[in-house]
Amino acid sequence: MAIIYPDFDNISRLKVKPTEGELYLANYLVTNLDDSYEIFFNPFLDGDRPDFIVLKEGVGAFVIEVKDYQLANYRITERNRWQVNNGTRWVAIASPQSQAFRYKKNLYELHLPVLGLNNLSNPNFYRVVYPLVYLHCANKSSINQLYMGAEQSINFVKQELSQQLAKKKISYDEYNWQSDKLQRYSKALTRDKSLAYGNDALDSLIRKIKSTNSHVLFDDRIYDDFKRRLLPSEHTKTQGILPKLDDKQHGLTLSKPGHQKVKGVAGCGKTTILANRATNAQERHGNTVLIVTFNITLKNLIKDKVSDILGRRDQYNYGVTNYHQFFISQLIAIGEDIHSLREGASFDEIFKTDYFKDKSVEKFDTILIDEVQDYEPEWVKIVRDNFLAENGEMVLFGDESQNIYQRETQRAAVIAQGFGRWVKLKRSYRTTQDSPLNQLFKDFQEKYLLEKYSDSELTAVMDTQTGFNFDLMVYEPLPDDWIPNAFEKINSFIQQHSLHPNDIVILSSHIFCVRHLAELFKERENVHCMFEDYEELHAQLLLPPTFSIEKLKQLNELELRELITKQQAVSRIESARRAKKNHFYGNSGHIKLSTIHSYKGLESKTVFYILDDGDSPEVAYTSITRTTENLIVLDKSKDNQFSSFFSLEIAESTAI
Repeated sequence: MAIIYPDFDNISRLKVKPTEGELYLANYLVTNLDDSYEIFFNPFLDGDRPDFIVLKEGVGAFVIEVKDYQLANYRITERNRWQVNNGTRWVAIASPQSQAFRYKKNLYELHLPVLGLNNLSNPNFYRVVYPLVYLHCANKSSINQLYMGAEQSINFVKQELSQQLAKKKISYDEYNWQSDKLQRYSKALTRDKSLAYGNDALDSLIRKIKSTNSHVLFDDRIYDDFKRRLLPSEHTKTQGILPKLDDKQHGLTLSKPGHQKVKGVAGCGKTTILANRATNAQERHGNTVLIVTFNITLKNLIKDKVSDILGRRDQYNYGVTNYHQFFISQLIAIGEDIHSLREGASFDEIFKTDYFKDKSVEKFDTILIDEVQDYEPEWVKIVRDNFLAENGEMVLFGDESQNIYQRETQRAAVIAQGFGRWVKLKRSYRTTQDSPLNQLFKDFQEKYLLEKYSDSELTAVMDTQTGFNFDLMVYEPLPDDWIPNAFEKINSFIQQHSLHPNDIVILSSHIFCVRHLAELFKERENVHCMFEDYEELHAQLLLPPTFSIEKLKQLNELELRELITKQQAVSRIESARRAKKNHFYGNSGHIKLSTIHSYKGLESKTVFYILDDGDSPEVAYTSITRTTENLIVLDKSKDNQFSSFFSLEIAESTAI
């Protein structure tokens, strides 16, 4: 039997369920192909989602598009264009064959650089990918009938042309031109019909796959890169599986009136608890639940977690926003002129000022605040005093060790007044229980954070720590020319360990660093950035054509800041950056590049952390705790206080 990714249990849990035809073909392929074939169902390739890709080492790849079309509702023109009857008229649609060909084309041009680059020098590389179509509700007779009208039309036009030539109504040149065009149409129809298999011809489709000979060009390097990108990401493998909660976590998901505060180590499940509590609260009182975070990029993660619990998307009963967006929207709701407020105060002062007292504003029965360690005390008071309904429920979630905005700890303690005692969570579920990462996190906290945050929680570590259950823990210093060096090291790790793009994030405390790396990665594959790349930056700076993007890339960090200030582009760039964060999705299928500040609260299977001069303990701790499995610290700093710590700790962990 062939091997299918993901397995059938996983396929049954996917949010987008397979069609009847897709499920039938999946079972048929698995049953009728041997284990030298690997079947990838609905793989995520930089936005493309082919139904199936069948891979065989040393042979090639088969891209199969599946349709459950009732062919009686479709027709094909002599130009090989598909049309569907929508009840009132015929509407043009993309043919299944054109979709399969598009996936093939994108494999070469977008998704597999090693394949596309080789194809430039040797066109035979284009022959290692084979497009096919399966029409589940059709058979050989109905497929022939579908194409018959277009074939007859072409034959009729050919006869007409011959008669016109015989009667000398057209010239030989005109006849030849028209005949060549009709021949192209005819070949396209014949080709596409030969690629289509109905439900009575699946044995022929299997024979087509099995009879394809080995191809010398489909070598190990291309096969390995193909498979790495096709294998399900961690998100796909866990889709539909709700996290199991321990007794303490479960207790915190129960919705009830009153004030409460929860804090814990990175990965202890705060966001999962928050999402569960939100759904329980909405079920309890039936009204909209307000969820306020600090990091804009967390909004979509929280929405996804709520959707996973509900089994559907609900945009009406859950208001998920960040504090600043919520504050501005409420100012607009009460009719305040923001521009007038700006004339007498800075934005920081505005966001700390209570303009809502004694005003008619919407009240919420439940308000959940995430990342409370990043809040100013005034913010929490403004939300509580003005927007919480009488006898309402308000819960604060936070982690002092991730205080990357350096809020004053003594002043910040005022935030939690009136919310009772902290409920503390020590166990991290982000990593496996026996992962040596937990010891690394705890040692870092004890050495750099415990004295500053004496009441913070330390990551719980098993006494029987073995150190064997992990994939990657690496520390490597970078030379002065760190950008190309870091790029090559990251690529080397990706290839060597077959890391899926969707499971990778590259973090730095400076946009300048990750922007340069993004430019290099864009030459090989699509990336997902939480900041403006150089092309977008060039557009926001409104520079003349003589000031090229390449010239912009040559500026150092100080020169670039000075140019942004000179061009009065700060607000434009901040607006562009907010848009990128608002539309950030952690499972885009691409390698992600982000600042640590923007990625706080999120996680990834593999984290590449660019350690830089000036990184604070909170920044470093937040960076390393984003990983669930693989941590690679690439040190570009000259004299960072953590260099020796990571060098020694990681060396000891990997030596066990």
